[in-house]
Amino acid sequence: LDLLRKAGVVTVNQSPIIRGVNDNPEVLAELMRKLSFVGVPPYYFFQCRPTKGNKDYALSLVDAYVTFVNAKKRISGLAKRARLVMSHASGKVEIVGLDDEHLYMRYHRAKDEVNNERFMIFHRDDDAYWLDDLVPVTARPHPVSQFGHQTARALGPE
Repeated sequence: LDLLRKAGVVTVNQSPIIRGVNDNPEVLAELMRKLSFVGVPPYYFFQCRPTKGNKDYALSLVDAYVTFVNAKKRISGLAKRARLVMSHASGKVEIVGLDDEHLYMRYHRAKDEVNNERFMIFHRDDDAYWLDDLVPVTARPHPVSQFGHQTARALGPE
């Protein structure tokens, strides 16, 4: 690694979150800290792709997000800039938030440039493993609508 750094190479880590390996917030936080300590800070943590034979190793989107967020609470510095993403056929999608009713995502980079940075809201589904498993919220009133303003439209991955 020292030779790479001396040559000007910037190194970062990209890892999947895998059931039984790094699906525990304490373990994931330790991985993030150790990667940063050796000069290879985490950049992306990936949701497992829905490919044949890996379902036993995948976490649901909700479980992966909760694990990721709880791990980030235990770290500081460069490790905190890591993102939870999936490499979907439509682009790289970042999982950015969760509440009791919704899962929030945005395109980090989209196949169709029109969707770059597009924010999406989906109905929360604790059994969903992939973007295609989610149901988009098609229309959600914005709190300002009570004051006579038009309602906002939350977009899914049409």
